[in-house]
Formats: sequence, structure tokens, C-alpha cells
Amino acid sequence: MLTLVLGLLMLFQLSGQTVFKGRVLDDTTREPIPYVNIGIVDLGIGTVSDEEGFFLMKFNANKLPPLTTILFSALGYETLNFPITKISEQGIANQDILLVPKALELNEVVVSNKGEEFIRDNVGYRNFGERSYGYWKDNVAEGGELATRVVVKDGLRKLEQLSFQVWHNPSDSLLLRVNVYDDDGGISRLPGTPLNKSGKSIFCTIKKSKEGTNELVKVDLKPYDIYVTDDFIISLELLEVYGPTALGLVIPAAFNQYGSYRRYSSQDKWVKFTDTNMAYYVESSLLVSKKQAERFQRKLERKEKKSPTIAGFAISKGKMIPKVTVINNDTGESTKTDAQGRYRLAAQKKDIIIFRKEGYKDLNLIVGEKPTMNARLQEQ
Repeated sequence: MLTLVLGLLMLFQLSGQTVFKGRVLDDTTREPIPYVNIGIVDLGIGTVSDEEGFFLMKFNANKLPPLTTILFSALGYETLNFPITKISEQGIANQDILLVPKALELNEVVVSNKGEEFIRDNVGYRNFGERSYGYWKDNVAEGGELATRVVVKDGLRKLEQLSFQVWHNPSDSLLLRVNVYDDDGGISRLPGTPLNKSGKSIFCTIKKSKEGTNELVKVDLKPYDIYVTDDFIISLELLEVYGPTALGLVIPAAFNQYGSYRRYSSQDKWVKFTDTNMAYYVESSLLVSKKQAERFQRKLERKEKKSPTIAGFAISKGKMIPKVTVINNDTGESTKTDAQGRYRLAAQKKDIIIFRKEGYKDLNLIVGEKPTMNARLQEQ
């Protein structure tokens, strides 16, 4: 059973508002549990514990039904429903919230058929210059999420890396968590059961960036052994905002029919947005038959032989600029201009190419029909 014992939880009634403070600890080790999702389900009242397990919630208990509970949930732990009636009964109290560790469900995959093997099969969505995006502003609390459905071929698949762009982050830095869900099986197919069975959160830090820049962020998923067999939902969850500047994260989206989802705080209800997918791109490996793998390899070799490239010069005030970093934002491949300012990089039509050098403004160009593209850099 889940345990609730006296400790470090405090409650105050201020002008009809309940201030609910406490700390979440491991029931076995008594170690603090960071970034626990805490909230009243579907009502937009929620938060997450900080890195030391402390949390604070504010709500008006008098306006809630008497059977309302506060849900505590964390990867690797049993969930806890804490009735708000206990809050009103106990008044000012000192308590810890203790969560019981859950037996880990290991995603051990054994390929029994020797005629099968894993091949690279990347999935997800990219933004090709569309002015479509998702964002977080001040109305998003800790635990808010931006999610998108990723449509894939059926079959056993391991998720290996998530990539996405950041168009703007005015905060000093943000701490995010990557979540992967199955859908709930309902008509709207909202995010349902978490598919990360490792018991470990997937963290990601976003650095400050200027508006108009394209920062490519990559998150390694391999250590978490996340396997799916059909469509899945992947999200970014806000955990911490660092610095005095207001929240204003902007992430590109892509026009698509499958839709995205948003919730504004921990344990809040999901809201679906149609015709737009967040531009989350996932590298993955798909288990296929040996014949399928051979066909895929031949197709890949033909594609590599025909792989187009883009070439040109980096120029500023009529001079060729050496040692400019040139990045294909869609593939992650990069190079530098040589002593004469020349570069060559594998790229396809609509790929976004970033030119970056200290002392100059970042320049983002979209590959067009021509195989050449010069970058005219401006000094900062």
C-alpha cells in the first residue's frame, strides 16, 4: 500500500486559498524524488516537485467536490491519490509524501527468428520553412506538455534519438522531460500509458537563444530501451524555468493531419489540435525480415549514390570567410568553410542550412532547386 506519514507537508488557509506545501520521498530509502507530477486531474491545478522533492500548490478547496484527490505520479513509483478532505481535517500539519517504488518492467527484447534484424527507419515530422509552431508562455505551469502523434509502420521498433528545433527561448535555460505514450484507445486517441519503462526520466536542457535562430536539439533515447509496435505519442514536458525572463519557448511544427496535444499543467486534461504536428523527428530501428533488410540496404545504397549536395561560399563585405560552421539542420550533418570560404554539404531540397561563426549573425537558408547557395553573413 502507498504510505502517507508525518513529515514536511504544510497547509495554510489564506483568504479562501489553500497553500499546499510538502516534500515527496522514496518510501524505501527516504531519498527525495525530483520532478514528481502533482495535480488535480483534468482541472489545470498542478505542479511538479523540484530537484529536492519539494512542491507547492495553490487552490481553493472550498470550490472543489469533497471527493477530489491530488494525484502524485512518477516514473518507477506507484501513483498516490491524496484526498483533499485530509487537508481540511488536518489543518496545519507536517508531513512527507512517500511513494512506493514499482517493480520495473524491463523491455527486454529477444529476436527469436534468426531471419530477422533491425534496420534504420526514421519517423516523425520536420518543418520545411512553414510558419507553423507551438509555444509555451506564462500561462503554462510546471508539468505542461506539448505532444504529437507519430504515425509509423506496424512492427517492433526501438526509439533511439529525438530531434527538434528551437526557434526562440528568452529564458536563461529550461529543463524539459521527454515522455513517450501509447494512446488511450478513445475516439480522440489522447496520450495514455507511458512507454518509458526504465524508471528513469529523460531530461533535456534548452539554452537561451535569440528569436529567429534555429537551434537543433538532440536527445539520446537509446539508454531507456523504449520499444513500440505501432503509432506512439511523444512529448516535451516543462519542469524548470531558470532566470528572470518570462517563459517564451517557440518550437516549430509541421502541417499534418495526425494532430498534436497540449496540456497546461501537471495532471491537466489533454487538448487536441488537428492538422498540425509538432516537428519532432525520431531516429529508430525497425525489426524486419532478412529479405526486407536486404531490399532496404540496396535502396539505401542507390539513394546514397544519388545523394544531392549543396555547395557555395560564405561571404561578408565582399570577402570570403573561412572556418564558418555549416550545418544541415534536418540531418545534423555539418562541415566548415575552407581557407577560400568554400563549403560542400549533403542536402536535399527544402533542407534548412545554418551558417554560424563567432562575430557574425547566424544565417538560415533553405535549399532550393539550384545545387549552389552562397551565404552572405552580417557582422554582429
